[in-house]
Amino acid sequence: MEKFNVDSLLESIFTNDSKLVINDCFEQKLIEYNITKTKALKYLNIDKDVFEQIINGNAKQPNLIHIIKIAEFLEVEIDKFVKIVLGNQSLENIASIDKARNTTFLLKNFDVKTLTKLGFFDKKDSPNILVQKVLTFFGYRSISEFEDNVVNPLYSKTKRTFSDKMKRFWVESAYQTFINIDNPNRYDRNKLKELIVKIKPYSQDAKNGLYTVCKALYNVGVTVILQDYLTTTQIRGGTFVIKGKPCVVITDFNKSYPSIWFTLLHELYHVLFDFEVIENNNFHLTGEPDLFLIEEKADSFSRDFFLSEPKFHYIKNYINNDFIVAQFAKENEIEVSIVYSFFTWYQDKLYGKNYYGAFKNHYPSSREAIVSLNPIAWDIVRIKDVSDRIKSILEI
Repeated sequence: MEKFNVDSLLESIFTNDSKLVINDCFEQKLIEYNITKTKALKYLNIDKDVFEQIINGNAKQPNLIHIIKIAEFLEVEIDKFVKIVLGNQSLENIASIDKARNTTFLLKNFDVKTLTKLGFFDKKDSPNILVQKVLTFFGYRSISEFEDNVVNPLYSKTKRTFSDKMKRFWVESAYQTFINIDNPNRYDRNKLKELIVKIKPYSQDAKNGLYTVCKALYNVGVTVILQDYLTTTQIRGGTFVIKGKPCVVITDFNKSYPSIWFTLLHELYHVLFDFEVIENNNFHLTGEPDLFLIEEKADSFSRDFFLSEPKFHYIKNYINNDFIVAQFAKENEIEVSIVYSFFTWYQDKLYGKNYYGAFKNHYPSSREAIVSLNPIAWDIVRIKDVSDRIKSILEI
């Protein structure tokens, strides 16, 4: 069954000379059936005044049953007749329909409360303004266009939880960014493999290392962007395949510099080894339980890339000696905070010991590492604008 398009309905009611159409049709039917108006309304069980109100648009709440009966009498399709009746309604009534449509759209698709806390929405704004904010942000002209083009996530459900709605928002933000960037470089898996083995030393440059790596990845057809982390989603990163090319999103999870690099290598593992599966499902969100991808393999790849378990067992004996740790980090071509971060993880995983927070003074600013890549925050007006800036940054 064709979906009832409210946007089309609201647009059409301003273009019909509806009153003339109804009156003409009704008079023609009276002649055709050789019946008086009074008799016809008696058969339809509709009061004359009520009928006139529907015809003239004076009915504040037109009775649906009456509308259906009149449409049947006139042999007019219900959808068409609804448009005719609405075309006679006051601007106030029409505006109320539009507001109801906008409110439903917002509540169905977005966690309005959380997005307001994030600063994406302003609690003072009306539903109409909030909808326009969403459409402008994603680059759509109408609710219908949004619903027709929005990405269908793996976690899609009939009834979305608040977390699902935020995931959808996060996913759609990333997807539209990648569409707008539209990396022109051909994806070359062999070149990616050659590039990955050269990545590690760049982690030592806390200010420009990530920026340099992302530019190099872009040149081999892999687009990497950063989005602000959303606490309600627990998504640390994601891998998309768009137009046959891998696209990676990483977040500033825990505002931790080592986590950014760990997530990047985790996602690059998916690009190398899970490309076809992701392509068939549009994308994969790291941290999401699904049947297609084994996250532990990607985690192990990233851990072994930076600090394998045997290396942990060596450095754990000297972890409180800043000089030895610094030398160890230099020899292994990684930033010193990565040593402390992985030490903390291994201690928790292997021995159940909690060292979280013990070495935070050794961590560089995660913001400094990502700011040059123009990360997507939730206070921007249009994704198109930030996408253009990211594209100009990544192009060599």
